Parts: sequence; C-alpha cells; structure tokens
Amino acid sequence: MANAAPTGMVVENGKLVEAQAFWNGRPAKANTRLTWYPLLADVAQTGDLGYTTGPWTMLQNDRAQAAGEYVTLWRKQGDGQWKYVVDMSIERIGVAPAAPATVPAPRQALAMATPSMAPTSVLLDLDAKFAAAELLKPGATYQQYLSNEARLYRPGLSMMQGLAAVANMKNLEKGYIFAPTTGYLSAGGDLGYVVGTYRHLGDAKHPEESGSYLRIWRREAEAGWRLALEMFNSPVPAVAPVAAAPVAEGAGAAPAAAPARRAQ
Repeated sequence: MANAAPTGMVVENGKLVEAQAFWNGRPAKANTRLTWYPLLADVAQTGDLGYTTGPWTMLQNDRAQAAGEYVTLWRKQGDGQWKYVVDMSIERIGVAPAAPATVPAPRQALAMATPSMAPTSVLLDLDAKFAAAELLKPGATYQQYLSNEARLYRPGLSMMQGLAAVANMKNLEKGYIFAPTTGYLSAGGDLGYVVGTYRHLGDAKHPEESGSYLRIWRREAEAGWRLALEMFNSPVPAVAPVAAAPVAEGAGAAPAAAPARRAQ
C-alpha cells in the first residue's frame, strides 16, 4: 500500500480494481510470502514514467504454490516519489529465467523527446487506431505494430518475445474487441500505456475470452511508435464438478487453484 499511487490499480480475477482498497481489505496469510525480480526495466527520457517486468513466485512455508510473470508501471508523483499506477500479472508456463546481475533496458533506443500539450489524447488516439485495424486484420496489424523486442503475455501460454512474437501473431485470424479505461503518455512523448478491458469472440476451436489488458507503447528512434508489451489477464475459470466415476491411481487430475500473485 505504501508504494501504490492514490489512483493505482491492480487486477483481481480479470478486473481492474483500486490498489489501495484491494490491499486494505486483503487478510494476511501466515507463512506466505511473495518474491519477484525484474528481467527488464525501461523509463521515459523525462523521468516521469517507467515499467519493470519479470517473474514472480508465491511461497507457502518456503514451497512454491504458484508462479508467473508480472508487469508494474511506475509514475513519479508530485512529491518526487515513484509509485506504481498499474500492477498486472499472469501465471507462467515453464521455468523462470535466472535473475540478471544488472537489469537491462530495451536495446531499441527511444526517439528524441517531443513534449506534447495533450499527451494522453495522443496515446489514446494511437491505441484506438491500432484496435480498429486489429479488429479487421488482426495478424497483419500486430505484425505492423509490434516492436522487434515486444513481450506478449497471454493466460495459459508461455511468453512470446521479440521476432518470435511477431511471427506468431501474424497468424492471428480473429481480432480482439478492446475498450480502454485510462492511459498516460510521458511528458516527453516517448513512452506510455493504456489499460482497459478486452473480449475475444470464440470459435469452434477456442472458447470466448474476456478480461483486462495492459499495453505499453514506445516511440522508437528508427521504427516510430511500436507496441513494446501487452498482457491479458482473464478471470480464473471455475473448476467443473468431477463426475462420480473412479479415477485410476496416477491419473492426471485437475489441480486445485493456486494462489496467484497478489490475487491477480
């Protein structure tokens, strides 16, 4: 709570909620702790906005109960302190990479800072343009907008990164419907984010999906505005009742829901 901005948000079961209210009403859990570390950090040239991302692990009695990836957006407040404004995560598939000795920044340089009188509207217009194009031509639009260093986080999937993310997303056939809630662009006009809700219509192979999304935009020196990071957080599906049929010993049963990072 001490590090949350007054308007800071977290995600609980696919929904954006106020961080202060969420943590104020969350009971303590004995012998439970949360660990995390950044694998990447970036900050606007004007020093008012930045983000960190990496793996997290929830431990109970020093045994891992759940693990995943997180993204935390930080904004400098009026008193000069850094507070987080958005904190979102998903559970991870696979093993987390080791913590780096020095946390790197993206290799793609930011474009020269160009202060704007209406930075947030500039970013929301960009995001709306992307959302409209993606709905009509999802694969081609992602391929056009993704940074060469993009990180894509999807529920139930391993993180897609860099050129592999670009290659994977170009085959996307059905688009997402996005509804932004809020956004912010750095004073220098080079780094910003948008958060909101999304919906993905189902088909014969995939069920309908909805939840909250976070997009981080960077204005790169060579490529211009590019999508640097996108995370989807959807509600945890309810566990279906198990039929009364016997289960053979050793058969794979569905595990109980594990406590996710910050109940997200």
